[in-house]
Amino acid sequence: MMSRSGRVVAVKDDQLVVRFEGASACGSCRANKVCGSGSTTDLVLDGGCGSRVGDQVDVDVDAGTAFRALAVAYLLPVAGFLAGMAVASAGGLGDLGVAGISFAGMGLGLIASRRLGRHPSLQPVPRLAASEFND
Repeated sequence: MMSRSGRVVAVKDDQLVVRFEGASACGSCRANKVCGSGSTTDLVLDGGCGSRVGDQVDVDVDAGTAFRALAVAYLLPVAGFLAGMAVASAGGLGDLGVAGISFAGMGLGLIASRRLGRHPSLQPVPRLAASEFND
């Protein structure tokens, strides 16, 4: 399980809005705007379990699902690129032809990645793991 701590900022019916602050080390990193971990993020969770505004909560995501989703998102385009390169090289094309077919294969890999990424088994489902109540 992958876990992250956040603070409850709103409670509506049986839903919590949990705010995750960026890590302190992310403030000095130049890539924090690209990766998103340096910014504040809000997440809506079902099943509040009696949490109140201001409570510290831990949210878990199944690591296997997250890693499968990452593999689909990143490895399929690379595999398409390499497959395109192999097909073009085997076909005896020149450098420009190999480059063109390689990028076409990467494009097909991106399309496949986008379609497969919508599959429910690849959608990480965050769950409320624990909470520390503020009195």
